[in-house]
Amino acid sequence: MTSLDWLSEQVRQPIDAAKPAIVRALANHLIAVCLIGPAAKRGRSMRGAHVELLIVAELLDATSLRALAKGLAQPLRAGLQIRTVTGAELAGSVDVHALEIATWRDHHLLLAGRDPFQGLEIAAKDLRHEIERALRTLTQRLRNRMLWCLATEQVRLDALLREGMELLTMIGHHTLALAGQQPPRDEAALLGRLLAWAGSSVAPVAPTVMALRSRLEATRAPDDPLAELAALATTTEVVCARVDALRV
Repeated sequence: MTSLDWLSEQVRQPIDAAKPAIVRALANHLIAVCLIGPAAKRGRSMRGAHVELLIVAELLDATSLRALAKGLAQPLRAGLQIRTVTGAELAGSVDVHALEIATWRDHHLLLAGRDPFQGLEIAAKDLRHEIERALRTLTQRLRNRMLWCLATEQVRLDALLREGMELLTMIGHHTLALAGQQPPRDEAALLGRLLAWAGSSVAPVAPTVMALRSRLEATRAPDDPLAELAALATTTEVVCARVDALRV
């Protein structure tokens, strides 16, 4: 277990309140309580991010949910996000939710119970399929937003850019692993490695994408948000084409 000492007290309070409440409510049905998302990564900025707990249990019936709701009322009001899944659902979803489960598996902190991902096998073909689907969806979202911005001359884009960068970085971890590379733990290095793997087609926009990541991390105002959006959209499109060609 971990003390979560890199998180601020304000962020830790709802987690500290929720954990014993979950353990009491689910008792012997509890498999695990895990911290997931940005809060589970030491040194990550929490700006614009929610704190998420994943609850894995043998049983999550109406009685269990009522007991959980009673204990989690205050943490939920404080902004804590809760994801619930049964052990059977987790094991049965490794094909249709391969990317999400792989991310939980690789980037979680166990707060209570036992590791719910131990022995869980995700097929490479399912993960590649989910990565491609996520990249195609993101590419279309970025392109559609570019059209809207050009038509309306409204360029408040940081929320979308931050979400897109978060998704691209997360996908990059799994993509490099599928390609037989060891993903760097440092996220800036990981993004750089992904851009290099994507090849010469992203070389013209790679400096803009790397600078975008630094700007978002430092919460600086943008100089040219449309150029950042275009660079990110180009990158996701090229990475998607490389993923589509992967044979796993």
